[in-house]
Amino acid sequence: MRRSSRAVICWMLVGAMIDAPLLGTVDAPWLGPPGSTAAAAERQGGPKARPAAPRAAKTVPAQAAKLDLGFVTPDAVAAVVAHPRRVLTAPESEMLPIEIITAAGKKEAGFDPVQVEQAIIVIELPQTGEPQVGWLLRFAALVDEKGLLLPLKQNTVKDEFEGKSYDRAKSAADASIFLPDHRTVLLGHDALVRKMVKNHAAPKEGKVSRLLGAIGATPDLAAVIDIETLRGRIAAPLAMAPVPPPFESVKRVPGLVFSVEAKAHLVSDGGMSLVVRANDEAAAKELEKIVDGLMRTARQMAEAEIGRKGASEDPVEQAAAHYAKRMLDRFARLFRPKRTGDTLTLSFQAGEQIQIATIGVFVALLLPAVQAAREAARRSQSTNNLKQLALAMHNYHDTHRRFPARANFDAQGKPLLSWRVHLLPFLEEENLYKQFHLDEPWDSEHNRKLIPLMPRVYQNPSAPPQPGKAHYVGLVGKGTLFEADKARQIADIRDGASNTLMFVEVDPDRAVVWTKPEDIDFNPQRPLEGLGKAHPGGFVAALCDGSARFISQTIDRQVFVRLAEIADRQPIPQDW
Repeated sequence: MRRSSRAVICWMLVGAMIDAPLLGTVDAPWLGPPGSTAAAAERQGGPKARPAAPRAAKTVPAQAAKLDLGFVTPDAVAAVVAHPRRVLTAPESEMLPIEIITAAGKKEAGFDPVQVEQAIIVIELPQTGEPQVGWLLRFAALVDEKGLLLPLKQNTVKDEFEGKSYDRAKSAADASIFLPDHRTVLLGHDALVRKMVKNHAAPKEGKVSRLLGAIGATPDLAAVIDIETLRGRIAAPLAMAPVPPPFESVKRVPGLVFSVEAKAHLVSDGGMSLVVRANDEAAAKELEKIVDGLMRTARQMAEAEIGRKGASEDPVEQAAAHYAKRMLDRFARLFRPKRTGDTLTLSFQAGEQIQIATIGVFVALLLPAVQAAREAARRSQSTNNLKQLALAMHNYHDTHRRFPARANFDAQGKPLLSWRVHLLPFLEEENLYKQFHLDEPWDSEHNRKLIPLMPRVYQNPSAPPQPGKAHYVGLVGKGTLFEADKARQIADIRDGASNTLMFVEVDPDRAVVWTKPEDIDFNPQRPLEGLGKAHPGGFVAALCDGSARFISQTIDRQVFVRLAEIADRQPIPQDW
């Protein structure tokens, strides 16, 4: 959806979000049971719509109404249910800025968020394309259809579906708005909105609706995810994700999990719980071992960080270490799930929710260890990026019998487009490559428009995002792989492919426009200029044999010079 659409939807549920994180928000309500008198009257037209009644000075929280899950399509892969009115009108929420929530909702969306009795969000994942989202809002009072969701309606046109007039989205980026009755609003991707309406007319139960039905309307917040259906879409990206070696076991999790359910009682003593259902009992046991291993690894990292703090002469650091030691055992007990058959359950009682907040302080004290793990993952991803580029170079060589030069050149010898553009067909970016005018320079009116489309493989994950800027470059200079306008062959690399640099990772402030024929000028007198700050302690480089390795910023300058030159015939130490 458009950014303005998302903003309106966020305001619609701002009340619920202020009280507690609703997993990205929830929406979508419905009347009571389909056979009830009120439901039947409203399906037949009901009384004339009127503005929602003002909130009374003192409101008794509404009791849990039975969920009408007919709008949850059988192809849904996830859904979230929440009860904003119940939460926002509870005595525990008295200190929240209810007046501001009401005023903001009426101003931005045309209704009072406090009047939303039930909210449901339904998510489908088509075979191709982005996820589709449908929202349902069920109000405690009749809504004013004229003022409802005016910002969203600006991107709609009037249409008809199932005998009712509705506001159809002008494009896939906008939201359609459908009112099944005078207290219910349905909005989201047009195709999914229509599926939800049709499914409610003749309900077909799917896995997600069945799981939600088992939970019921008692929790203030509930969410379910159908992992079995999503497994293929999760496993492939996760397998390629930069995960530090100690946490590699997490990649096996999608293959073991059947579904995930979460529920929370935000204004009562019911606590919170997370239920992970495995494929079978054997899978649950394996999942339990993985969780235990991950927690053990995390504890070891925490203890290492605690040891460093304890060795400090700073009394505050020492105190932090003592506190962390005290919290470790509690942390392990609190977050270790219990297995029963094929199910793992992690639950927290009301008093333990405060302890969870305390854990946040504990984690903050161990932030250096967390940051180290994240940096290790990013460095691993950067290494993978360089390996992909090196492989693309060799595939280019197999096709053209040579590596690409640093750029292609016009008749006057002017460089036009970087080697990074010419590698696109070998990086599964053929469609992007075909959009370039190869006989024009990188900054021509046409080619300049393609700069924002840079593939992520040219981005160092550890560097601040710089749209259109690449962090992987060649060394350009006498005797290097990218000397002048030369297109080298493997036979030219006489020092050995494993002893010769192909690409290097530059400092973040030396990133270049990826289409521009710009790399880094190699100066034997200052060989490491612009290098060494890509990651703490050094940078990653790709070698001509297709491998990639981390190079310390303290590497001997002369050794680096020998690595940069392809045919100097100088020996390279084995431990460089």
